[in-house]
Amino acid sequence: MIRFRKAAVIFTTAVLLIFCVTENIRGEEKNDNISSSGEIIFLLDTSASMNAQDRDREAIDAIRQAVYSLPSDYRVGLVAYNTDIQTVIVPGTPAAQMEEMLAGITYTGYTNAGEGLAQAVGLFSEGGASDRCIVMLTDGEIDMPDSRAREASRALYSEAALQARERGVRMYIVAIGTELSDPRLHIFDGAEVTDGAIYWEGQSGSLSGIMRRILEERLSLPGAPLAAGGAGSVLPSESAGNGFAAGGSGHAPSEISTVVLNAAIPKGASRVRLAITSEEGIGGAQAGQAQVITGQHFAVVEAVRPPAGTLSVSYQTPDPASAQAWMIPEYDVVPTISAAYRIEELSRSEKEIKRNVPPEFEHYADLELTLVDVSGADSKNAAGDLSGEVSQDLSGNAAGKGANIWEDERFEGMEVSFTVNGTPYTGTIQGGSIFLTLRAEALETVTAAVSMADDGAVYRIREADPVRIEKFPDPEFEPLPDYRPLIAILCALAACLAGLFAFWMGKRTTVIYMAPSPSGDGTKTAARAGEYSGKLNMYVVRNADGKDIPPQTYRLFGRRARRLTLGQILTSCGIKFDKIGADDIILYPGPDHAVIVMDQSEGCTVMRGMEILKKGMGYPVYYNGKITVSFDDEETEMELHYRNLKPGEREEL
Repeated sequence: MIRFRKAAVIFTTAVLLIFCVTENIRGEEKNDNISSSGEIIFLLDTSASMNAQDRDREAIDAIRQAVYSLPSDYRVGLVAYNTDIQTVIVPGTPAAQMEEMLAGITYTGYTNAGEGLAQAVGLFSEGGASDRCIVMLTDGEIDMPDSRAREASRALYSEAALQARERGVRMYIVAIGTELSDPRLHIFDGAEVTDGAIYWEGQSGSLSGIMRRILEERLSLPGAPLAAGGAGSVLPSESAGNGFAAGGSGHAPSEISTVVLNAAIPKGASRVRLAITSEEGIGGAQAGQAQVITGQHFAVVEAVRPPAGTLSVSYQTPDPASAQAWMIPEYDVVPTISAAYRIEELSRSEKEIKRNVPPEFEHYADLELTLVDVSGADSKNAAGDLSGEVSQDLSGNAAGKGANIWEDERFEGMEVSFTVNGTPYTGTIQGGSIFLTLRAEALETVTAAVSMADDGAVYRIREADPVRIEKFPDPEFEPLPDYRPLIAILCALAACLAGLFAFWMGKRTTVIYMAPSPSGDGTKTAARAGEYSGKLNMYVVRNADGKDIPPQTYRLFGRRARRLTLGQILTSCGIKFDKIGADDIILYPGPDHAVIVMDQSEGCTVMRGMEILKKGMGYPVYYNGKITVSFDDEETEMELHYRNLKPGEREEL
């Protein structure tokens, strides 16, 4: 009969477990919820000995405190065991049903921890939540009606502990009362095998304090701590009743104080949980329109989509200084990105501009990244947690939706890791946004993902939709006006004018082409070329080394009619230049006392007055005429002034 009853209980529990898990999965698929960040299964010893060790049912109160203090995306379940499995609360069970099941727990029977741990391990999902643990509350070693059942439970306990370790589940064991003073007991093997920890009531604090320590130390509970006794004001209470939690420390009514705690609500939070705990007891908690969940040693205020501002919470406690409070803002957000297309023209040189070389362009996308609230008033928590039904929307359906949460001053200057099209970046929030500029030649769309490393809040960040970059064509190139046809016309006109001028000058200028003498010595006879007369006054206007050279006079009168080079004349005057073309400038005697000048150089420029001498042609220079020579080095220039001699200067050489 006993075996039949045990089998019936196990079968019923399994059916209930399968039904609840199936319904929870269906609910998650229907609501497209985001995966949970952690899973906790509470394993509660409900054997008869707990009647003595936990008279005030503070173990159940501590479990409720932890359940309601956790972020809403945690999956929370419970297994209560004695001789058999008494109660199974599957993750995702509604809060009202959970409260009813907890209230129905009784302390009776033996301690079948093996079956309880096996059931608890089976409640974890197959997914990879970041935190997976079992919090076990027990007052004694494994104990069953007979030695065979006791050994079977111990073996099952060891096997379940190994399975927990394989699945990445750690066990934190809370030893209640004084029966578990020996750390070598078999029940503690679960913590050692899974790399967990053991807490002793009294030595490690009260059950409420131990539960808070587990959440903070082991699960790294997010949230910002608040000074519960100092952030608000402490007021004397008129009476000790009015809802003060049972199981307090027995203080006289006059010693109970009312504390008012003011908490700043950040902008864009989809949900805020404010938890207050006190080992001395808490009662009479109120928070305006927000829903308050209370226990013997805790009060949790949960507000859905609260407006930014201040949330005031009042509560009663015998010792305000011993109270601890912390707040967990939760955000349902999605990164949004805007892309402004920009074209930047590369600089061109003056030569390229004059040649009408088309410009080249670089293309950029100036990105602005924000994090926008997407939660709605009818949104449910991501994991269907046990406390989801007791929350209340404080601000209506529209409040906060679509708000950029980074506009809250607490985010200013925060460094954030994010990716754009899969490439990782790190940016700093400035004025509610992160800015990034990328080359846009190969970009058509951009999408962003954000990772918020913030211990003070919980972020459920959804996947962002790609944003298309609206591109536009490069500016049309407008070349400078082409003046070459006009220049060609002007050059043609100038050439005509130059031809007319040359024709006119040819009428008044005698050009003598010097031919070599029949003897081939390059000289001219006096009969044909006349005799030299006059003199040359020579002035070096500038030279390469910058030294001043005094004016020189070279007398031509009386010299034989032969070919002279400017280089010979300069040498005879003591003026020495490098080979810069002076030897290729030739002088001959001409008729009517003229000197014939011929430029046979490659790089020199010889001018008669304002007229440039053509290469290889002889030009007559008469008295008071001037020859200007610019030599090959483009740095040396001199003037030759042809002058007549006074009668007294005419002496034969």
